[in-house]
Amino acid sequence: MKNKNHKPIISINPIKEKIYEFDSTFTTKSLSNLNKNSGFYISYIEHKDVIISQINTNSLTSNSDEIDAIITQKAYEELDLDPNLEYTIKYIKQNDSDTSYTVFIVNNQNILNLYQNTIEKVDYIDCITIAPLLMESLYSEKLLSGSQTDCFIYFDENDAFLTIYDNGKYVLSRSLARQSLGQINSKFCELTGNKVEIADFLDELKTKGINIEQKDGLNQVLDDAFYYVSDIINSVSKFQGLSIQNIYATSCVGNIPGLAKFIQDRILINTSDFNFFNNIKSSNLDPSCLHVLMTLYAKDYISYKTKLNFSPFLRPPAIYQRDGGIFLIIATSTLIISLIYPIYQLISGIYLTKLINDQNIIISEQEIIVNNLENQLNKINYDIQVTKQNIYDQDQQLGLKKSLLNQIYSKKRDYPVKSIALYEISKEINALGVKTTSIKINDKTALISLISNDDKRITKLITNIDNLKSYKVSTKQIALTGNGQYDSNITVEIR
Repeated sequence: MKNKNHKPIISINPIKEKIYEFDSTFTTKSLSNLNKNSGFYISYIEHKDVIISQINTNSLTSNSDEIDAIITQKAYEELDLDPNLEYTIKYIKQNDSDTSYTVFIVNNQNILNLYQNTIEKVDYIDCITIAPLLMESLYSEKLLSGSQTDCFIYFDENDAFLTIYDNGKYVLSRSLARQSLGQINSKFCELTGNKVEIADFLDELKTKGINIEQKDGLNQVLDDAFYYVSDIINSVSKFQGLSIQNIYATSCVGNIPGLAKFIQDRILINTSDFNFFNNIKSSNLDPSCLHVLMTLYAKDYISYKTKLNFSPFLRPPAIYQRDGGIFLIIATSTLIISLIYPIYQLISGIYLTKLINDQNIIISEQEIIVNNLENQLNKINYDIQVTKQNIYDQDQQLGLKKSLLNQIYSKKRDYPVKSIALYEISKEINALGVKTTSIKINDKTALISLISNDDKRITKLITNIDNLKSYKVSTKQIALTGNGQYDSNITVEIR
């Protein structure tokens, strides 16, 4: 019998408005035929729409909020991000460093534009990842051993990329957008002087593949493309100290006949097609492997929740996980507890009234029974006092829990204030060319150590920050050091 809580995994191609649903088998549907909220929805962003870079925090802090703030600030500074735009910034720590991170950045507006039509049909998308990270699933599902260094090359109509994994862990990826199948077709048409529609070109690749024995125009274009790919791989081997042992290549039309042999002959590294899913038989299955990889990625995400997720279309959390829901639960619990004593008093009063009436009838005849009843009444009064004390103790505990929840809420509310303050202060520091040796933020106070060749710049910086009105700046002195520079420790109070 099928589990009632089980939901199928549904991968989405927002460009073609097509979905692939996996329950026990793969089936394909159009978005227009989909029932809302019928499963777990996953999709991916093409490599060309993602900024991928390495950032060194120069800090050994383990506080996730501080790491977020440092990486966000450095991403805007070092990658020249537009401060007027909103970005989703995710990162993973590099295996060989405690301070170096691989950062993935996506323009939020690009996501909203890409999924504009999709979200009208499904309401929520549970996970949106980026194409190079999908290869992780090959290792988590034991389709690859994870004991070697592997390179994956994927060609799409308007995108292409290579990504490298070492011992089953993501290392890096590079865009090959200029070597996409659309670009290869354009260069081929330009070289031969014959116009070939992209659909015909893709169909030709899918059915006939690459004839490595012929020296035709297509081979010439591919030679140029893989000269660039070979250059990237050699650069990685040199600067990352990695020796790539396997290359796996495929495309949006599936495995291209002759492509693996063509790559192996040029790059001299063992190269294979994507033959990981030969046991899946479905006439409706998309020839590219990305939808199968998304299904495997979704299974890991559902189980562990540790995968990167760029989706702004998440389902709302359960009511007990929301601030309003927590307040409602507390209010309801308080109401129930406050009603326990009056209800108890009412029941006790009814019971005692009946008991007293019964005893009044026979009091003259059964004095001994009256004495026993008095003893029972005294015990009941004692129980009432004990119950009162218990209710008072529970009220005290509830007050402490409410106070703790308010403190947690206040701290979460103050985190964005710290990030804004760090950004505004850093902006003023960079504008005057003053260097910082350390920045420490404690509650609403920032302690900043400055150094400059000119004490007037430090004075100007203190004035500028103070003029921001949101801050109060103070310093004990601006001192001349032995090497001819000025340093000062300033305190910035966030109002």
